[in-house]
Amino acid sequence: MMPSRTRRTGLTLMEVLVASALLGLALVPAFDMVTRGMVLARDVEVRSRAVFLAEREMETALAAATENFSTSLVKPSADLGDGYRATVTETVSGLKKTVTVQVGLDADGNGALSNGEVLATFATVVADTTMPGTL
Repeated sequence: MMPSRTRRTGLTLMEVLVASALLGLALVPAFDMVTRGMVLARDVEVRSRAVFLAEREMETALAAATENFSTSLVKPSADLGDGYRATVTETVSGLKKTVTVQVGLDADGNGALSNGEVLATFATVVADTTMPGTL
């Protein structure tokens, strides 16, 4: 009589290695997507904060111009905290004043915004309303 063969259940070492390699290849893009998502989320957060701060600076400038049109609104490089800076410029033309606010993240830490650091720019025109009938 022939000895009966018992069938073993389980996986061979080669099968485990191949499965591990395939799993690793599948997970690399997933980890890459998670990392890119985190970088993009940080970028959105930084830009959103810059827009919020620019809006706040513009409202402050408009309030000052409404209160006293002749008040200079210029801020060459105002520190807004957390590395954010604002630059406010104005151009006066008769009874109108064009106000521009730029806000960005001072990446190089030099205390001023360069063109590559500006994340939000708002501009508006303010009229002198203290002179009735002159507009």
